[in-house]
Amino acid sequence: MSTNNVDKKLLDPEFETTPVPLEYRKSLSSVAAVWFGFPMVLTSAVIGGVITAMLGFKAGVAAILAGNLLLCLIVGALSYLAGKTGENFAMTAQRTFGRFGYFAVSGLLSTVVVGWFALMVGLTGDTMARSFGANLLWMTLLGGVLYVAATFIGIKALTFLGWIAAPLYLILGIIAVVIAMKTGSSDFINYEPAAGVGIMSFGAAVTLVFATFADSGTMTADFTRWSKNGREGLLAAISAFPFGKFIAEVIGALIVATGVIQNPAANGGDFMPILSGQGPLLTILAIVFVFINLGVGCTHCLYNGAVGWSHMTGKKMRSLTVILGIIGIIAALSGIWSAFQSWLELLGLIVPPIATIIIMDQLVLKKKSADNQASDSMKWKPLAFIAWGLASTVALFVNFFAPEFSVAFSGIVSSAIFYYIGNRLIKKGPGANTKISHVG
Repeated sequence: MSTNNVDKKLLDPEFETTPVPLEYRKSLSSVAAVWFGFPMVLTSAVIGGVITAMLGFKAGVAAILAGNLLLCLIVGALSYLAGKTGENFAMTAQRTFGRFGYFAVSGLLSTVVVGWFALMVGLTGDTMARSFGANLLWMTLLGGVLYVAATFIGIKALTFLGWIAAPLYLILGIIAVVIAMKTGSSDFINYEPAAGVGIMSFGAAVTLVFATFADSGTMTADFTRWSKNGREGLLAAISAFPFGKFIAEVIGALIVATGVIQNPAANGGDFMPILSGQGPLLTILAIVFVFINLGVGCTHCLYNGAVGWSHMTGKKMRSLTVILGIIGIIAALSGIWSAFQSWLELLGLIVPPIATIIIMDQLVLKKKSADNQASDSMKWKPLAFIAWGLASTVALFVNFFAPEFSVAFSGIVSSAIFYYIGNRLIKKGPGANTKISHVG
């Protein structure tokens, strides 16, 4: 089957339980569009603005860059692996956590991203109501239905949205920055937190940047398995981290640094209010932007959840898209979406170790093919769970008792150390290979 004939189809097979065949792989530009457009969302501007409000412009931009480079390291490595194998996240996790063990990992992440979907559907209605006076209930419902319909189409819709969302974000973001500089201060480089504004540590700011994409970033294989090879999978991830997300967050940082945002520590760099009163053309563009921009985040998260649950249940991705989408829309309409964020962020603290353990297992500590075959048949892989549990404990301890340090960085480093030490101990232990091969 030729690639041209494949591309002419509206609905591609989604390969829920098998690697993506080479003839279905996409061009680098197509896969990059999926990732590049994902972090170019309004929430990135909000985060960039919050960090700047609490750290100042120079330190804030440095923290944004550090967080994005950390994402580049983790998501880039996982994307390289996905491009090589063509396997989605659930299949990748199965290799490291076991044939049954992966249910815990994939189930957790596939549920968390549906929570993010519900939150952003609710945010769609809330943004339309606050910025344009639209009906909250109907805008939430409209957004949810549109996002489910786009996700149903699959990876092609995500690519298409990426091509539109990224340029639109840049255009409207730059316009908002220009307006903000005209009405506020143009000396943004020397911006410092105002008196009475809470102070955020540099490490906490890095964690905030990382945590917003810890879930979907760990599940990057769902997107980058469509790459033609590992190199293109890596390049597609780099287009988002550090580039796409860094640009999106710096726009928010610039807007806050002009001093035009009220209560920037809470509102961040949300530039919708700046655009909403600038004439009919910009208002119409801003309304379109809300749906496309938040739609990118919603479709990507719902796609992650549907692919993950389809692998675990044996059902088709598109059937799970409808089921999970309805659940998310109901959660958004009920208003409980606003209570999700703190819980989702807390769960995000235990996600980075999962990604690191997979990288250590499949890229750093590569096993011989014979060992891999025996290992892949195991139902549970205790070492992966032990390292995950210990590293998550370290991350939660840092979060509650030493928040000035980066929780994400702590989880990544500790999980790498725990998994490496555990792997060395198993190899050195008497009869360890024999014992491990019989687990499960």
